[in-house]
Amino acid sequence: MPSTVYKGDLSEITFGHETGVRLEHDYAAGTSFTQASCTHNDGTTITHPANANIVTGLRVTGSTGIPTDAYVAAILSTTTFQLSATTTAGSQNQTLTFDPDFKFIAGGGDKDTVSDTSVISFRGGQEDTPVFQGILEYPNGMLVGSKVIFTIGSGSPEWDTQDDYAVSGRMFTIIKQEVATSGDNNGCTEITITPALKTDHSSVDKDSKANDVMTILPFTTPAMDVGMQHADAANESAESVLTDQFVGLVSTVALPETKVDLKRYHVVGLGRDIAVQVPGRFTNVGGSFECNIHNGRWFYYCLGHEVVSAPEVRQDGHTNDTFSLSSAVYSGDSYIAFDSSGSTNPAIGGTDIGVGDYIFLLGGDNTEGVDKVDVQSYRDTGVGGGLDADAWPNVNATQIIDKAMKEEARRIVAITVTGGAGKVWLDDPLQFSYEDNTVVEFARYAADDSDGSPHRDTTTGAITKPVSHLFFSRTTVPSFAMEVSVRRRDIDSNDGTTDGGTGDSKQLTRVFRGCKVKDFSLTTDTDAALRLTANFDSALCYTDTGRLEASNKGDRYNTHRLFEDTANTEVKRKVSGIGKGTQKPFMFYNGSISMLGTTLGQVVSFTLNGKTGVEQYYTIGAANIANSATDQVPFAGTRNPTLAVEGKTEYDLEMEIIVDDPLFYHNMRRAVENFDDTDETAQTDSDMIRLSFTKQVSSGTAESIDILMDDYYIVEAPLPVPEDKGPLMAKLKILPKSVKVIAVDTVIHA
Repeated sequence: MPSTVYKGDLSEITFGHETGVRLEHDYAAGTSFTQASCTHNDGTTITHPANANIVTGLRVTGSTGIPTDAYVAAILSTTTFQLSATTTAGSQNQTLTFDPDFKFIAGGGDKDTVSDTSVISFRGGQEDTPVFQGILEYPNGMLVGSKVIFTIGSGSPEWDTQDDYAVSGRMFTIIKQEVATSGDNNGCTEITITPALKTDHSSVDKDSKANDVMTILPFTTPAMDVGMQHADAANESAESVLTDQFVGLVSTVALPETKVDLKRYHVVGLGRDIAVQVPGRFTNVGGSFECNIHNGRWFYYCLGHEVVSAPEVRQDGHTNDTFSLSSAVYSGDSYIAFDSSGSTNPAIGGTDIGVGDYIFLLGGDNTEGVDKVDVQSYRDTGVGGGLDADAWPNVNATQIIDKAMKEEARRIVAITVTGGAGKVWLDDPLQFSYEDNTVVEFARYAADDSDGSPHRDTTTGAITKPVSHLFFSRTTVPSFAMEVSVRRRDIDSNDGTTDGGTGDSKQLTRVFRGCKVKDFSLTTDTDAALRLTANFDSALCYTDTGRLEASNKGDRYNTHRLFEDTANTEVKRKVSGIGKGTQKPFMFYNGSISMLGTTLGQVVSFTLNGKTGVEQYYTIGAANIANSATDQVPFAGTRNPTLAVEGKTEYDLEMEIIVDDPLFYHNMRRAVENFDDTDETAQTDSDMIRLSFTKQVSSGTAESIDILMDDYYIVEAPLPVPEDKGPLMAKLKILPKSVKVIAVDTVIHA
């Protein structure tokens, strides 16, 4: 009989990047269109020939009788729509212009000085961009707890410059986010922020103007899914974020479950029992998973930085035209704009670049070394004189890697392109800055290796069109979101017509936001695959509360069921990081270990431990927050941590070997610093520790992981006499300054 309880085999866990969202006034400019033979007569109804491009939220202009700032308020039929304002000038038959004309509005009368809040709403937007028909492409409540800043254009007459982050440093917190179902903002997203804006919108709307920008910051903000579908009724919605990535070959997992730090007080004169109990902090700590490693992507979250090399993967987008940044972008940006030497949109295989494709940024023009990045932060990185030939990937895992060619790849989560010029929203903030006119190129997964798609050959096991990654630690580690769903039956969430009925899965979905790795352990022995244990905390937990709504109950959130609907084709498997045949883990018998210029043949096991130093911080807030059963984030996240800040990194390596030479003992007893940079021309280090793992292939490029430590001390090298008269086993303890990882696979961006 079907299960009536929640079961582990019916649980799903996926994850995805977190990223910022830049919302600039009129970002879709240049994509307007016209429609002839539109008629109206001093009313709000406009009749027109059938045109599917006319949708709600579009700004409407005409030569006669169309009020200023009027927009399509509702679609009445295939040939009529309702205007937001009443037309004038009597009966008219004219050509109207429809413009996405995105803007954000501080609503008149929506400033509450008691609760210290303001309400922002949206209009316009464009399909495949962050806002479409006035709806911000996020599930209701998903952004609660995220931070917002504003940039006020110098010519904006509507907004107070004291709300400009660059002027005042003011930062706002989202405490409510939903699509309005009534009032002036009906059908459009409303975001309530605290503290209230300095801009006076106590009675009149204050619209954004040219160069005004609203930015939702990356931490706790999952990458958007512009393909999601919102409906007023929960059981008709299919809302989601882009948590569609395969976590790995996870054998055990512990979630950062919500805990309430309850404060309990005894009071003098009120007896021996506790007199007062008050909820304090909310915590989401203790997340952990162990997985058998099948690719190197989790080193990005454990170490923090990534550059890639994929010359066979990235495509120029056009035979003759070159695409490049139209303005400089900076570390932390999640949005770029590009233009073209021609006027044709970038394409791969004859199809325009779009949502789900990838974009590469290729370093720069080599002015003062801007095309390279420092891999080390604690020593001189001038080895080799700063030449391209002495930077990764032009130097490999057998050499000193102090610099790397600056190349990043990001997934496109939203895009608007016209006439060869485009605006792109990225799935993950950039880690490095790029100058104006930096070349950009593109990539797209295919079922084979056509048009540059990375691919694993099923016959040889080799990777054609491989992607190489260099992971290393510098200033930050990226945050991620983890989606977890549990259900009672192996069916889609809303298959039943009755909440909790016999055909209903009774699904519960949560998205843990603001996750960062605190520490990790990489280990293997002679009886297992290469295994990674990562421990992480989460800042916030979103819960789908559609089943708690008053009517039309059901799941608002459309979960990612990995092999049912998310990675159910060869292309989707590649996108999710589990390309066909790549799911096999790295095994101990396909590994080698070298150290002090010697390949070690008698290693029994090793464990590499690392700490990121990430700590969560709570900050004092004065928001007056109500609490409701349907709140996706209780108390708007005000009782949760608001920051997760990286601290000092620490690494140690423990290696058990069968002793056949006292080499390591002598190195330890003399406290030798193992870093050989004497041959800078060759850029080699014979002392380097290299843990190398590959997957078996009959020919060609194999999937591989190389873990490198080139500056370390051996601090323990005991030589105990075994009681069983067997071989001497030494447990070496090694303290490296840093760790670098080179991985080769089919994943375009970790």
